Amino acid sequence: MRRQPVQQRGAATVTAILDACANLLNEYDYDDITTARIVDVAGVPIGSFYQYFPDKRSVVHALALRGMETYLREVEELFATDLIADTWREAMAQVVAVYTRMVGEVPGFGRVRFSDMLDSHRLDASVDQYELMAERLAEMFVNRFGAPGGAPVVLTFRIAVQTADALFKLAERVGPEDGAYVAGTANELLTRVLRPVLDEPQERTQRP
Repeated sequence: MRRQPVQQRGAATVTAILDACANLLNEYDYDDITTARIVDVAGVPIGSFYQYFPDKRSVVHALALRGMETYLREVEELFATDLIADTWREAMAQVVAVYTRMVGEVPGFGRVRFSDMLDSHRLDASVDQYELMAERLAEMFVNRFGAPGGAPVVLTFRIAVQTADALFKLAERVGPEDGAYVAGTANELLTRVLRPVLDEPQERTQRP
């Protein structure tokens, strides 16, 4: 963004622009979306758009960051309350459920998330959002369940995040029945990836 809004009116303008872009991404490819189309759907003057954003790419990047922060905020609320499960495996399923629900419910989240490649347009080469996501999730899980396994924590969570993102993209591209199978496979793989961090050594040898 060129600048952050300091007044409520400016914040409302930025929100309208981001919401418009999110809705357009659900209907059109990235290359078919223009700044003119964004401001038309947002109902804001083009001058207001350029007050905050230099181009549509910056809007998509801001939208991706908003989606990531919204997701992490919901997950953090789970961990901060009694809603989180007693075991890390069940907690992982809850975290995945938040993600898949947002893909279905939050406009644009299914198209733009983390350090995604959207129609070959990299959102921001200077920010590794996979790493940011892995760090936040690792902190929550380790604070709650410990890390008795001894494997490199953030790296292992980064593998899990990128694996999940790739598989859920595949689930969106196939039919509902195949998508359910891909999602189930994702849960199995995530469990295997995280076991070296979150399981005691003897538990890993006992489980398949």
